[in-house]
Amino acid sequence: MNVRKVRLAGFGVLLALGGVAMGGCGAAETVKEAAPATPEDTLMHALPDFSTGPFHFTVKGGTQPMTGVLDAKKKSYRIDVSQKDPDLGFTLTMKFLVVREKSWIKVDFKGTEGLTGFPKLPKKWLLVDPTKVEDTEDAPLSYDNETDPGEAGAVLRAIVDVKQTGTGTYEGTTDLTKQGEAGIVGDSTLKALGDRAKAVPFEATVDAQGRLTRTVVKIPAAGKVKAARYEVVYDQYGSAGSPTEPAAAEQQKAPKAAYEMLNA
Repeated sequence: MNVRKVRLAGFGVLLALGGVAMGGCGAAETVKEAAPATPEDTLMHALPDFSTGPFHFTVKGGTQPMTGVLDAKKKSYRIDVSQKDPDLGFTLTMKFLVVREKSWIKVDFKGTEGLTGFPKLPKKWLLVDPTKVEDTEDAPLSYDNETDPGEAGAVLRAIVDVKQTGTGTYEGTTDLTKQGEAGIVGDSTLKALGDRAKAVPFEATVDAQGRLTRTVVKIPAAGKVKAARYEVVYDQYGSAGSPTEPAAAEQQKAPKAAYEMLNA
């Protein structure tokens, strides 16, 4: 599994955007053979793999919500992440674009009125030199066999029980203690849930072509932890448009300030 973590820093304010998951342990590790006979097999078979082509994804909840497009065939993806600083009130948005061996970032700050010290970065796509990034594991700057960006596979591989409830719809429970680094829930939530984390309700939907379109984990309240949802949506299969290199006029080399953020 290849789990990326994004750290965004704004001059003394570290925004820990952990868990940007581009899990290569998705359907790429399953073998598509004869028609699956069980709900578990059907769902595992439905995960995107290297033959899927471009698709759009959205992740809500978890340790880091995000959206983007992935095309494993062309070794390319785009990820958009955004987080609001709870104390200062500004919002930092970062977009990551990877096309084979090249990578770009785009950074935007909003709600900075009355605040100072933010880096002045160009609005264009900034071409990143990986040799200038101290720890490339802290940012999604390369393609490494990712197929399941929302880590839906982490939910499905840990199924405790599941049944089909309708055409393409499934319900069951999953063991969150086996989530690995997927970021479905944080360590504090996992601890608060205790044994209840071993059988958490989930739902999944598969389209008429047998492709996973939605997975929802319904995380119950526990102690001071409120109930929450972790939702992964995969859509626009084949029509999302594969991420491509920006036009020359839309990009430039990343300045020093960009590397200072990536290395913060």
